[in-house]
Amino acid sequence: MHEFILGTPISLDEHEKMMRKSPNMEHNKPYTAHVAPGESATLIWKFSETGQFTFACLVPGHYEAGMKGIVIVES
Repeated sequence: MHEFILGTPISLDEHEKMMRKSPNMEHNKPYTAHVAPGESATLIWKFSETGQFTFACLVPGHYEAGMKGIVIVES
């Protein structure tokens, strides 16, 4: 299982801590996508401003392993 979550570094850190306590918690926000092994998913997000936006996989152990990055939005 993997997930893709857009957020700020602070919100992702907080969410990662919650995921450690409840790894099977349900996610239904439009800025998240969950992907089962061998599957794929599509997340469509319209950015309303330029800048750098953080994303991560917060499945326990994945964030710590480096599954995170930055989306750069330019005009």
